[in-house]
Amino acid sequence: MLPNGSIAEPARRVLLIENVQADRYLLRNWLQAEKMEVYEAVDIITGLAACPKFQPNLILLELRLPTWSGYEVIRRLKNDPKTQSIPVIFIADSALTGEKAKGIDMGAVDFISKPFDPVELVARVGSALRTKALLDLLEQRAHLDGLTELGNRFALRDRFPYEWETCRRGENPMAVFIADLDHFKRINDQFGHAAGDEVLRQAARTLRCSVREGDFVARYGGEEFVVVAPNCDLEGAVHLAERFRGEIADLKVCFRNQRIQVTCSVGVALVSDQSGSDALDVLDQADQALFHCKDAGRNAVWVWDPARGGAMPANCSASVALAGAGATLDA
Repeated sequence: MLPNGSIAEPARRVLLIENVQADRYLLRNWLQAEKMEVYEAVDIITGLAACPKFQPNLILLELRLPTWSGYEVIRRLKNDPKTQSIPVIFIADSALTGEKAKGIDMGAVDFISKPFDPVELVARVGSALRTKALLDLLEQRAHLDGLTELGNRFALRDRFPYEWETCRRGENPMAVFIADLDHFKRINDQFGHAAGDEVLRQAARTLRCSVREGDFVARYGGEEFVVVAPNCDLEGAVHLAERFRGEIADLKVCFRNQRIQVTCSVGVALVSDQSGSDALDVLDQADQALFHCKDAGRNAVWVWDPARGGAMPANCSASVALAGAGATLDA
């Protein structure tokens, strides 16, 4: 969205899957004349292979391909999380009402019949692209914390099960930590809520810069943040958490000529193929470690020890021994 509140021009990448050369030529020329980027594919194998790199915003798909029907293609597209949100418009010489109904029911957004009317074609494609842009914007806003621009609880809810299953299938460790800004209510009471908001924004930026590429960061609620770190053992997670804790302690937030000192407490838990915990258990374990950390004085990192069924300080030698087989953090 633009600063004045209007919607930005949507991305206009169109994947055209059509086996008839003359039709491809017409469609390509009309779409390119409207400043759309077009990738042409003569068969479905080529078309599907182009999706990861080209990342189309719309697929124009011939209904009656020589090898696979358009119905089979759209079924594959909608069953793949990476392509299921891409709108599909079927194109066909003629389509019976039943065929159109079946295509729409399977997820197509429109049908365009041959012979093509260029004005109608461009209008339908443009409408589908604008709708796609609006849906993407709604999806982004639904999963984004407006204050910190981190993921929110909805984003965590969607992302965590995926990372959990990936961890268990690949037998790789995954670390989770929950960080909480210490005495945040005092900051709001002493300096005001606008100052508290600035503290949250700067803490979020610090956390985002502290983690590795591929780690997922979300605002969990209030002054709490969650990091999901795939392919990271406990020793690596403690290193990551200590780095964030130290950088927060060094952070001096300046707000209206006032300097605000901030510290944080962090609870860490580990997922591994040996652990019998489920996803909610691991979040609860990190939360329990955080609780003990705050109860013990704050501004520290505590870890959940599954062998003892409790939490302990990260600098305790027993906690370091928890790091099992798995990749360590690339600092």
